[in-house]
Amino acid sequence: MDSLFIQHTILSLVLGFIIGLQREMHTIYSHKHKDFGGARTFSMISLFGYLSSWFSAYFSYFFLVAWGVIGLLLIAAYVVNSIAVNEKGATTEFSALIAFVIGAMLHFTQPLFPVFITIIVLFILNIKEEIEEYEQTITKRDLSAAILFMLMTFVILPILPDHPIDPFGLINLYRIWIMVVLVAGISFAGYIAIRFLGSTHGIGAAGLLGGLVSSTAVAMSMARRVHENGFLVKNLAIGIALASSMMLIRAGIEMWVINPSLTYPFILPIAIGSLVGYGYIAYLYFTSKRENIPQNVEFKNPFDLKEALLMGIVFGATIALTKLANQYIGNTGVYAIASLSGLADVDAIILSLSSLAKNGLNPSTAHYAILIAIVTNTLAKSALVLFLGKLPLFRFVLTYYFLSIGAFAISALIVLA
Repeated sequence: MDSLFIQHTILSLVLGFIIGLQREMHTIYSHKHKDFGGARTFSMISLFGYLSSWFSAYFSYFFLVAWGVIGLLLIAAYVVNSIAVNEKGATTEFSALIAFVIGAMLHFTQPLFPVFITIIVLFILNIKEEIEEYEQTITKRDLSAAILFMLMTFVILPILPDHPIDPFGLINLYRIWIMVVLVAGISFAGYIAIRFLGSTHGIGAAGLLGGLVSSTAVAMSMARRVHENGFLVKNLAIGIALASSMMLIRAGIEMWVINPSLTYPFILPIAIGSLVGYGYIAYLYFTSKRENIPQNVEFKNPFDLKEALLMGIVFGATIALTKLANQYIGNTGVYAIASLSGLADVDAIILSLSSLAKNGLNPSTAHYAILIAIVTNTLAKSALVLFLGKLPLFRFVLTYYFLSIGAFAISALIVLA
């Protein structure tokens, strides 16, 4: 007897058995009405799939007939169970159909592929409870935002012209929209992480995850909370520092996506600044009170059509102003735009400079302007903490900025010199 036939027969039984066992255990632990089949039934279905494909070499239409038979049996099983049970899904029936296909694949492909499909099926079947929890967390607006993200990325972006649309060569809609998608995408990732994991588990979680969305929002929220929780000032400083630590990482990602060559001189300074900053955060952690007060920082969903259009206008204006400043004023004008833009946000100026450095702007000028924007933004957040919080919190946050951003700036100046 052919050894390959024996191997595939046994493997089809095993793969079907595993899927059926998962379905059977789910029924038992969920205290639900017993479904149409369990481990033995699924193993037989998978074996039937393999045998039907094997017989197709001798009888041309055998596999198609077998496919029709198994389909009719599963439909009948679904109808019967639907009558007996008020709430009935079709997951088990579809799983059985996939088990049939997995068995058939063993005849047509290498065993690696049906094994891979089996693992994916088991993973999907086993995360039902997690999906149900996420359904309670995700709102209709979040789903609309995800759809908008796909629309912005895969529908709008490809149809935008990749050339200037104005006579001065300042506005390139394609490149502006890439920036919008990039920044909103990073923010959306942080927002979804907060929705799934929650920010109420502690200051550290709120700070680290919130930094992906908006480190400024985290700094403002926690600075206000110091009036209620003054005895945990170090904990609040840790949250602000963790949020701010994401700024350097985020800046590096944005530069790398738009203009990788511009990023290389900043890799070492970003690493040094981050390590020094995390070292000080560790010091604050080990010398602070070990209390984990909840911090529910509210964030707006970053994917809103109005927000996206406003972001595009800001990016377009920043690119235009930077290019005009470079043409008519020189480096001084670019640095002035970078410092003013950095007061509000670093994303627009970093992305604008990264794009312009590929189209005429001196890379050295772009490097120094990005450095200025990051330092200016840091000073602006320090001022917010001082204005909204208390002096002890400001001292800890300022020390963090002095060490982290200071180390970044000094190492960047050395590298760029």
